[in-house]
Amino acid sequence: MGAGILLVPMTVYLILMSLFCVKVGDSSSWKVGWLMAAALVLAPLGVFVAFLIP
Repeated sequence: MGAGILLVPMTVYLILMSLFCVKVGDSSSWKVGWLMAAALVLAPLGVFVAFLIP
């Protein structure tokens, strides 16, 4: 029930960070874009999933 409160902010965060990583990858190299995506998108998503597991 409490996970629904976090679903909307996490979705907005993932969309914004994905667009930011695409912009960084476009202005530099695709490797830097993927590196930032792994750090900025997947780490908070992993924390969110870990929060859901009892």
